Amino acid sequence: MSELPRVALIITGGTIDSVGKDRLDLAWYIEAGKRLNTGELLAQIPELKSIANVEEVPFRRLPSHGLVDKDWLDLVRTIHSIFDENRADGIVITHGTNTIEETAYFLNLTLKTDKPVVLVGSMRPSSALGADGYLNVLEAVRVAADPNSRGRGALLVMNDTIFSGRDVTKTATYRVQAFQARDLGPLGYADADGKVVYFHRTAKKHTAETEFDVRNLQSLPRVDVVVSYVGADGVMIDAAVAAGAKGIVSAGTGAGRPTPAEDQAFDRAAKQGVIICIGTRVGSGRVVRSPGLVRRGFVASDNLQPWKARALVSLALTKTTDPNEIQRMFDTY
Repeated sequence: MSELPRVALIITGGTIDSVGKDRLDLAWYIEAGKRLNTGELLAQIPELKSIANVEEVPFRRLPSHGLVDKDWLDLVRTIHSIFDENRADGIVITHGTNTIEETAYFLNLTLKTDKPVVLVGSMRPSSALGADGYLNVLEAVRVAADPNSRGRGALLVMNDTIFSGRDVTKTATYRVQAFQARDLGPLGYADADGKVVYFHRTAKKHTAETEFDVRNLQSLPRVDVVVSYVGADGVMIDAAVAAGAKGIVSAGTGAGRPTPAEDQAFDRAAKQGVIICIGTRVGSGRVVRSPGLVRRGFVASDNLQPWKARALVSLALTKTTDPNEIQRMFDTY
């Protein structure tokens, strides 16, 4: 019998290892402040022993809405150290679902490996009746252990479904089918018969193909997101500039429309050297770089969610402040 694949499990926190006050605590479990102990998540899934040799790797455990850029940078270094030391054939990262899509895209842009890295979370705490996390972890390990997962970028596995870290987004607050890739759909499935089945491969460059290597960085340029709405003025944009933002992403209305007052503030910010990226608060569809945006030196976000565009702008600013070069990056990644 051939030797089982080796999968490292990095537990960063979130709903998946949270413990509620009882089995029907599906909403306020975070307020209980309890988590599974080290090793306890793995102990609840003995079936993993037939799929892979799984090693739990220590990392700080935080709610995903508590992450900062330094956590991302340290996570990248942790992943590379595991692969550099040849400790695993693939990695699974448990993560809170609130910002899991942002971490997935950041890793998709920055990891320098073709080995599988799979993020996984849950919509119900570990203590819940019908907890989804245990099966999600098993399927994520199955995906990370599958040789066909190599070279596909950072992946996210939830509810039997395999998504590209670039395309996936959270679309519901409590439903187990919360995650979708609205424009492009999933890459495949960790199916009911135990097989990992892929149907698509992303055309966008990722991981080892990108120009971003953050392993020696200790911080990232500040980039803020400003949401547009009826009556929005330029106060939040001016405040972001005053706070030291090097870039601002506009979550505009429709196909990327800030209000007139916001437009004026964006022009003021651009004159101070701030990179302006025009995105949309709409859940899907591209924002295109019109002739007017080109004249103003603004960048368009393509079909990235504003919070993902923020990650790309921040990484882009470690390389250049040329809007045309940054637009090339949006078109490429």
